[in-house]
Amino acid sequence: MSFFNSFFLLKDYHTGTNEVAVWRISTLRIIIVLAMLLSFAVMCHTFNAAIEFNVRYIIAVTISFFSITCLVLIYSKRFYRISAHVFLVSIVAGSLCMNLFLTDLQLAKVGSMYMYACPILALMLLDYKTSLVYSLLNIVPFYMIINNINISGAVGFASQLPNANLYITGLVFLFFNICIPLGLTRTIVAAKRLNETMHNANSHLKEKNELYRGLFTESNKAKVIVDENLIITDFNERASEVFDIKYEITEQDVSLLDIFSSITLHNYNEQNQIIQYKNRYFKASYQQIAINLHYRVYDFYDCTQEQLVKQNLSIVSLENKQLRYRNAQTKLPNRQWFEMQCDKLTAKHGKAFYIVITQSANNEYFNLKLSQTHAHALQINAYKRLKSIPDGPHLCAHVGIGKLAFIIDAQTFNDLQNSLFKIKTTLDKSYNILGTQCQQSFLFGFAKYPKHGDKSAIVLNNACKALNLADSSLPLSGYNEKHSQAFIEKYEISMLLDEAIKKDQLAVHYQPKVNAQGECVGLEALARWKNDKLGDVSPAVFIPIAEEYRMISRLTDLVIKKVCKQINYWSKSGVLKVPVAINISLVDFSQTDFMPTLVKHLAGFDVKPNQIELELTETSLEANQEHSLKLIETLQGWGFTISVDDFGVGYSNIARLAEYPINKLKLDRSLISQVTTSSRQKSLVKAVHVMCEELGIKCVAEGVETQEQVTIMEQMGCKEFQGFFFAKPMAANALEKYVKEHGFIFTSNEITATSIVH
Repeated sequence: MSFFNSFFLLKDYHTGTNEVAVWRISTLRIIIVLAMLLSFAVMCHTFNAAIEFNVRYIIAVTISFFSITCLVLIYSKRFYRISAHVFLVSIVAGSLCMNLFLTDLQLAKVGSMYMYACPILALMLLDYKTSLVYSLLNIVPFYMIINNINISGAVGFASQLPNANLYITGLVFLFFNICIPLGLTRTIVAAKRLNETMHNANSHLKEKNELYRGLFTESNKAKVIVDENLIITDFNERASEVFDIKYEITEQDVSLLDIFSSITLHNYNEQNQIIQYKNRYFKASYQQIAINLHYRVYDFYDCTQEQLVKQNLSIVSLENKQLRYRNAQTKLPNRQWFEMQCDKLTAKHGKAFYIVITQSANNEYFNLKLSQTHAHALQINAYKRLKSIPDGPHLCAHVGIGKLAFIIDAQTFNDLQNSLFKIKTTLDKSYNILGTQCQQSFLFGFAKYPKHGDKSAIVLNNACKALNLADSSLPLSGYNEKHSQAFIEKYEISMLLDEAIKKDQLAVHYQPKVNAQGECVGLEALARWKNDKLGDVSPAVFIPIAEEYRMISRLTDLVIKKVCKQINYWSKSGVLKVPVAINISLVDFSQTDFMPTLVKHLAGFDVKPNQIELELTETSLEANQEHSLKLIETLQGWGFTISVDDFGVGYSNIARLAEYPINKLKLDRSLISQVTTSSRQKSLVKAVHVMCEELGIKCVAEGVETQEQVTIMEQMGCKEFQGFFFAKPMAANALEKYVKEHGFIFTSNEITATSIVH
């Protein structure tokens, strides 16, 4: 049966623009095979009679027609158009032979009717032009029939088979009632399949268009669509408001250059341009539309304030060009000045001293929450405090982003510690930065000259390495070669991680989220990394490194892409149909392109927003609260579920969470682990749960490890659980295997572990 299907090409598939459609070849083969069988049957049946009645020309005609049909069948795919024309010409030739060799004029007329099939066959096999030619050619047999023209005498044959009327009429009957109907049937089936394909394609395209259209029209950015000649074809409401564009221009071939004269033809291909419109500046960037590369969507971001700041800084830079030893932003002494002064000190006195570098422990968070201007103001204030300390540090300078360096002339290590604790007490006091009250905690790294370097630049670099190892538990960190090596190892891990992200070498495992009975209600996607050199690297190691080295956004983007691809596969195969949670970091949530990138992946894999749950940290909400609130409302408007992860770690403020329209709150394992042993902890968790119920927030118990914890949390009203008691994170294929063998119920970690092993 498979040979029959493949030979007659009964399954239609897409062909190129210049290729012959599969259904045409299939139709030709069906008709040729039937015609070949008919000619073969006539050839065999008339062979003896032709010899007996001395009409051997019948044998030659039938063998010739049979041979032609065989050749046409062989080359029907390789030389389709030639084969189709040869077949049509052979029908005309066959009809002509009947008129030449049949002495009975009535039978000759019936033979002429074979040509009447040529137009419809030409229409099915070739095109309407060829069909029209054969329609005009049929005038000849029509004229011969109505005028009783007999041309049998032209060849000199005066005899025919006794049963010639049976063969002629029988062939006409079979040809018009079997061959042509089967060919038409194949053509109709192909047309029906094409209609179904077009309908499915149109439905799919309509869904994508609605998704892209929603992202385009509801964006808070001005967006304009142009063709390859920069002619405006569409724009959203924001663009209409900002640039006063009327919708009539889409019908008037108005160029983008007519609105933005600063976009010139020689540089409009640049991905980012700063253009001026009236008295405002906009950063213009574009991306090509995936479904049609001839069109581009231009985004216009208002950067007027940024440009004015840049212009002012340029003026200041020109005015202070000679001030090479001052930082351009803070106007504080810079690193070059500091190293020069240290070299003078060593050349003049030659005695030992400590170089110390300090930086706020909250530097990254501070920069994300507030502006660069606030960061500079903080650094200037900290510098002033250092200078105001009696008998304090010497040669204070700005040596890097957020970093201040100074010298301590201490004779012993204890003297150094006492001085630094005194300095830390002064620096850690509350700051009023441009009207914003903030508390800072400073870290210190130090190295000694000449013990840790014979040049000031080397000692300064070693102090920087020591600062990298300082944290809230060890705010004072001295240079240590072993610790420095540990920092280098961390940096090397970051390089390997960067390569792994670029080469898509990280995997995603899935941990089920269940109800109290163990029934799966969702999954959480967790990144896993196995390196050829390092082996299995714990997320507790590589996630902080990814955050520190600014790779977390690319890592999150990779996880989202893999999750969307997996959801698409599960949806088609029907394995799982539960939402998947993805962890979003503070850096991810602060990216301006977070929403477009997320929606792009969903559209690419046909994933609905209600299939995705976004798990945010509390710090994601704290950084730029106005932006966070607006983004959460936008995400929920699209249908995403928003949850806050690890609630109960560090500083947690339920009142702050009440300001955000979140859907879920995940109680950290540190809270859940003590509900069975501490009545105070149990009361605290219960109070949090009651407040969440009042706010309409669903509580999720994370890190559940015992049945007793499940029972207590269920009694409080908790509906969703996650932890090793039910299931460990597992690879997608292991999860699929478990579901096929055990269903959607996860009752204990032993079953899950067995599933993973096997």
